[in-house]
Amino acid sequence: MSLWRRIRPLLSTTIRFFHIASIEARNQHSGTRLGLLWTPLSAVIFSAILALVFRHSDTVPAVDFFLYVYCGYVFWNFVSDSLTGSTNLIQSQLEFAVHNNLSVLGLFAKALVDRLFEYFLNVSVLLLMILVLRPWDFSPTLALFPVFLGLAVLASIGGSYLVNIVTILYPDMRTAVQVGARFMFFASPVFWSAEASHGTRTLLVTYNPVAYYLSACRQVFGLQPFEPFAWGVMAATSIVVAGLGYLAFAASQNFVRNFK
Repeated sequence: MSLWRRIRPLLSTTIRFFHIASIEARNQHSGTRLGLLWTPLSAVIFSAILALVFRHSDTVPAVDFFLYVYCGYVFWNFVSDSLTGSTNLIQSQLEFAVHNNLSVLGLFAKALVDRLFEYFLNVSVLLLMILVLRPWDFSPTLALFPVFLGLAVLASIGGSYLVNIVTILYPDMRTAVQVGARFMFFASPVFWSAEASHGTRTLLVTYNPVAYYLSACRQVFGLQPFEPFAWGVMAATSIVVAGLGYLAFAASQNFVRNFK
């Protein structure tokens, strides 16, 4: 009973945040016939263009490469929003947090739920496309999705706080983070195959932590063979980033609370 009393407020807040995220997303597409469907549809269209332009070999079926690109692209959006969407979160949303009686942690949790809401919409479409186009790609690794999501959430909330603290202390870093995110999009195997990489791409796959998250994500949905090493690197990265984020929060919470 005591455990439920602790979990219930957290669960209630999470549901409330998802409800708010859905309202905000519907308002964003108000007046359109497709409404929320524009979120996954835009990702499908852009992924199809990437898959068509950057398909590297005729030996890879077009459908397989499209699913590979779409899976990577929608997760990349989650990564990108975690970074670029946090460069001025406290600065721009402080009044919103005060008005809604949100703590600093609550403000970052709300932003995390917004990212997750969009990601879940895109993942729902991904599952539907796999079911229709390649039903045999469903594998037991789909059960690892909660583990993958938990590790991604740790890195997302820890990294977003670190980014925001850095941009508060050094405002010029806001532009640097945005430029770095654009570079990371091309330096990560979002629309090019990690397996077929060579030369510089091999270095990018080996030393780019985002590559391991993308690999684990595709493994979950059966689009790549299961590789424990990628999960180990992802877990270590998430723990380190979350730990650094916690230390930054503990050291700066009084300063942030009084931030104007």
